[in-house]
Amino acid sequence: MKTNKTLRIVLEIIFAILAIILIYVVIRYWEQGDVHTGQELTEAYTDTQIQVSARDEGTTIVLGNREYQMTHPVRTYLFLGTDASGNEGGTGEEYQGSMADTLMLLVIDEQEETYGILQLNRDTITDVPLMQADGSANASAQLQLCTAHWYGGNPKQSCENTVNAVSDMLGGLPIDGYYALSMNAMSKLNEAVDGVKMTFTEDLTELDPQMKSGATLTLTDEQAEKLMHARYGMSDDRNVKRMGRQRLFLDAFLKQVREKQAKDSNFIIKLYDSLHPYSTEDINMNALTKLINQMGDFAAKGTYTIDGETKLGQKLGDSQEHWEFYMDEDSLDTTMNTLYPLTYIGAAEEEPEE
Repeated sequence: MKTNKTLRIVLEIIFAILAIILIYVVIRYWEQGDVHTGQELTEAYTDTQIQVSARDEGTTIVLGNREYQMTHPVRTYLFLGTDASGNEGGTGEEYQGSMADTLMLLVIDEQEETYGILQLNRDTITDVPLMQADGSANASAQLQLCTAHWYGGNPKQSCENTVNAVSDMLGGLPIDGYYALSMNAMSKLNEAVDGVKMTFTEDLTELDPQMKSGATLTLTDEQAEKLMHARYGMSDDRNVKRMGRQRLFLDAFLKQVREKQAKDSNFIIKLYDSLHPYSTEDINMNALTKLINQMGDFAAKGTYTIDGETKLGQKLGDSQEHWEFYMDEDSLDTTMNTLYPLTYIGAAEEEPEE
């Protein structure tokens, strides 16, 4: 299902993240006397693209009982927002990943010169690899997608496990890179703009007595974290409601970022420095350069979500009920065919029973 209302906000979020990283890296390279020319960047990127094309050429994905083939290469990047539920400061067996509360895919199609966004519901029930501390994963379980980031022995492995879960959920879709930002960074985001200023369009006094409909507030760090993270204890604690609040916060935040950057050309570099301890990524400089250029030049397809049913269940196995989202297969099929250049090649072969 296409959601035009959130397109601009989501694209600005992704663009801002990429721009922050790119500006930081370019300046650091400049300081080290190791700046690449535009031609060198293009040549380096071309080498990378050849590898991606070779992998994607003829790639097949299976959606429900239908098998599709990519007609030409498309690049996909996963962006994550993780909560503070784990122990990511630990190592090995002491490490505990956090949940991925926000999951978005950026889809770049060079041949058609388009890009689009797929927002994934964190509560989607899917096969989650049970990655161990040594990075091995010999089993999986039907769990909420967000739990994939629990597993592994370090933040990078947790991200890779989430990439694998998303890829499998979308029929074996290749994913080319990821960027994860911890929700612990929310106070840093708020501090960076001297408090996000928001006018509330709905009553959120369940979160904070000051958050009345029509009220304009400069958020404290505590209020910012509540707005972005809290959902339990509210009358409607489904994830979709929290996603709406997150978009409102980020829209106001990005407006103030632009104002700060206009007054201080080093503001984004300072912001990146403050966020770096809270991020994990594997997107290289050449890919970032290309992404930013393409998002400025290519046509936007839109922002999409997959329809489905939300209900309470006990997949987590902790004797408590949690929200579970079940994707509609027809909606999944339609959405993927809209975002990706797919050709139907036949009914998928049924896996043999063990």
